[in-house]
Amino acid sequence: MTTGECNVYVYLSKILPLFVMPLGIALSLLAVAIVLLRMGRRRMGAAVVTLCFVFLWVMATPIVGEGLLRRVESAYPPPPMEVIPQANCIIVLGGVVEAPAPPRIDVEFNDAIDRVLKAAELFHAGKAPYLIVTGGNQPWSNARASEAELIRDLLMSWKVPREVIMLEGSSRNTRENALYTKNVVDSINCEQALLVTSAAHMPRSLAAFRAVGISATPVSTDVRAAKTDQITVIDFLPDARALKKNSDAVREMVGQWFYELKGWN
Repeated sequence: MTTGECNVYVYLSKILPLFVMPLGIALSLLAVAIVLLRMGRRRMGAAVVTLCFVFLWVMATPIVGEGLLRRVESAYPPPPMEVIPQANCIIVLGGVVEAPAPPRIDVEFNDAIDRVLKAAELFHAGKAPYLIVTGGNQPWSNARASEAELIRDLLMSWKVPREVIMLEGSSRNTRENALYTKNVVDSINCEQALLVTSAAHMPRSLAAFRAVGISATPVSTDVRAAKTDQITVIDFLPDARALKKNSDAVREMVGQWFYELKGWN
């Protein structure tokens, strides 16, 4: 596959899942309703608009968003530090920082920055002597440094020595994270790794890394769906954060299905 073909594939892998996420489905329903109304089929068009409204409301409620994300995250709950085994290396996945771009002057973190913090904690706890950072830039990025380099600098500011940090800065998705990291793992004879990523991302990541021959123990972090025993009326009201959690859960479920279809896990 040529570089151009690879870039097209990356674009499609980011764009196509949007149409099966709650917002994408709602917009598609709305487009259908507009067509029906323009055709003069008002009753059917109104019915589709109502369906769109109800669907988006339900998908944006905390009780649905939290519940679906919790289901995805529950496969590999975060283990306590004392039960995490010794390993030869720690692998931390990117997708956590953005390079400075005007008017920014500093690197920006997103919710998944817990991955890097957990990797640093594992190293300082003496769980492994090496730390591998995997994460490159997307084709549309203008960043000069790879995400792996930005994460390395952050780890160094958290007192992780530069000489123990190995970089893989070419990958653009989870499949490439696993493929390209395998070379680094082999170069340092890492027979047993600790794999660090978000809890929702762990099922697909662990399967992808094991599929390329990397023996890894999951160390999940960045859990965003907390259990609660009390349900209130707020749990049934639309919330943008709940819609995002729902979308993230759907993205992971679709990703797992696609990786199984391609034989990547």
